[in-house]
Amino acid sequence: MSGKPGSPRVLHILGTLAAGDPQAERCARIIDAFGARLRHSLVSADGRWGALEGVARGVPVERLERFHALSGLPLPGRLQKVAQSMVDYHLVLTYGWGAVDAALAHTLFSQMHGLPPLIHHEDGSDETPRQRARIASTWYRRIGLGKTAGLVVPTELMEGEALVRWQQPLGRVKLIRDGAHVQDRRPGAKKNAIPRLLKRPGERWIGCIARMDGSEPVELLLKALEDVEPHWHLVVSGAGPGAATLATQAARRGLDARLHIVSELADPGVLIRLSDLVVVTGPAEPLPQAALAAMGAGKAVAGFETGELAVSLTPENAVLIARAGDESALRAAMHTLTMDDILRERIGAGNRARAVAERDPAAMIAAYRRLYASAMRRDTI
Repeated sequence: MSGKPGSPRVLHILGTLAAGDPQAERCARIIDAFGARLRHSLVSADGRWGALEGVARGVPVERLERFHALSGLPLPGRLQKVAQSMVDYHLVLTYGWGAVDAALAHTLFSQMHGLPPLIHHEDGSDETPRQRARIASTWYRRIGLGKTAGLVVPTELMEGEALVRWQQPLGRVKLIRDGAHVQDRRPGAKKNAIPRLLKRPGERWIGCIARMDGSEPVELLLKALEDVEPHWHLVVSGAGPGAATLATQAARRGLDARLHIVSELADPGVLIRLSDLVVVTGPAEPLPQAALAAMGAGKAVAGFETGELAVSLTPENAVLIARAGDESALRAAMHTLTMDDILRERIGAGNRARAVAERDPAAMIAAYRRLYASAMRRDTI
């Protein structure tokens, strides 16, 4: 692994680095922003690395294909091996539930092995609110985060969970809001930018980035599609067992020609930029990355409330966000937005303006820079 001489070595530990995973995408974005100022070693517990395709060539990144198990009973022997793997770094960064074992190992053995500082990140994307409320999930974090140099959260909802449910001290919890990459007003992507799919003249796209694992009610979008004009097509990006089920249901409804399922995209923003309306079906994260990308691209958003979706959008868009599970409200909102081009454009412009005013990506990176430098007791990085 190369890099500038003397560049700090940073170990990133994640449950996954799959393309489209919010925590993985955020990690890759930060790595790319730091460039060669840091040397990065990464652990992906499930062996998926697609998110790293977003990192520019020349950025020093090393994949640690073999690493100690990050799941199982919290036995001292296993956790100590995980802790020992952190010794040769200047900073350890862990992400979400999939890396809580690593944070616990650090807390238990940091003094014994003289470990570097550890900063944990939580965006709520790898557990549902119900899963986070489990006793095991709560106590793992209360204990495991006991010696972290910081706990980064991107939303006020997660900040509240960290302070109240996980009982983390106020000075440890750092709220760093996600920045939104703002697109200019020129066409954002070529019509054939998605492999094996072409946006034809006159077509309008409803774009949705979904997990396809059964955790999101994507099938409800088919019912909404029946209510809109036939030139509107539903394009869903995601990989999982739910894709075949969705395709079967579309065929039964006679909508197979208007449904397009594409695999996980290295750059999910391509679908956002090609879409005329973006739909959020209610993933676990309080503020889905797809919604932020839609704001930056000047798109209107429909979907179910996720905790901080409505308050993040322009007020004119917020009133069209349905309560979780309110199928009729979602269908009504999608019908309204697909039938009124002027409304959709006005809402999109408002969302873009709000992204410019409140979601500066430079401010986000500067906050991470200050936090990481402070943890390593450096003036800057």
